Amino acid sequence: MTLQLLAPTIVLLAWLFAVIFFERPKVGTTQLNSFLYPAVLATYIVIWATVDTASDHVSLINSHQKFVAYAATFLTAVWLISLAKRDTSIMDIAYPLTAAIPVLILLSSQQNWSTHELILCTCVTLWSVRLAAHIGIRNLPEGEDARYASWRRRFSPHWWWWSLFQVFTLQGVLVSLWSVPLILAVDAKPQGIGVNHFAAIVLFAVGFYFQTVADYQLEQFRKTRRNREELLDRGLWARSRHPNYFGECLIWWSFGLLGLSHDLGFIGLLAPVYVTWFMARGSATPMQEKYLAKKKPGYAKYAAEVPEFFPRFKI
Repeated sequence: MTLQLLAPTIVLLAWLFAVIFFERPKVGTTQLNSFLYPAVLATYIVIWATVDTASDHVSLINSHQKFVAYAATFLTAVWLISLAKRDTSIMDIAYPLTAAIPVLILLSSQQNWSTHELILCTCVTLWSVRLAAHIGIRNLPEGEDARYASWRRRFSPHWWWWSLFQVFTLQGVLVSLWSVPLILAVDAKPQGIGVNHFAAIVLFAVGFYFQTVADYQLEQFRKTRRNREELLDRGLWARSRHPNYFGECLIWWSFGLLGLSHDLGFIGLLAPVYVTWFMARGSATPMQEKYLAKKKPGYAKYAAEVPEFFPRFKI
């Protein structure tokens, strides 16, 4: 087994061992989704090990393997920082950078950039830097987020090592799934602008607007609200109950369109489909809906008037 396969295999075996012999007796049961992302990592290892070196798409596999390696290196550094700070929630800040940094490193290794690479670099940089800065400015002064603090209490004193798998490795695999269209876009042959580029620019601009403006309106609201039970029902928040998540989905659809520049680009469209499901139905929106319905007395009335995810545009 090559060194490139040895490291992820060791991580996979350690992860499975921790799930079976630590999480199961600690929690009392192990849900199927505890094995979902280790299974994704196992699939990666099998693909890397069985790829035909004569294949026309061996460069894509190499780009994917490098992406995962760069992301893993970055997240390991973030994990070590989280131990020093005793703040696992810095993963939220690292999330967009986990996708962007490997892409930018891969792009930097290319000798010649076409318009395609310039568009890809610009979109990824704008999205990741803005989102990471926003989350950092919002979260760092508040200390560790309640979700992570709850896990820390539950798994203490083992949280320091379990967080590597429960948070950082899991998020690394998740981001690697979302980033398939970015890897495809990096591996695409140098080219000029096509229809997919124009569509990607439009989707990115709309998504970036929704995400940026919604985040700004929310921060301004938090500074001026009279009490914590007050609801934000103005601006973009009068069109969707989660306009920032909607904007995030549009941005990933724009990345999917950029991935269409590759011969296998249609595969990358599965990523924004997954992101949309995850944001709208899988985790992000449902978790927020449950929390807000519990904490905000007027949320039921607001929910009856404003769409949950996809915006309603009033004439």
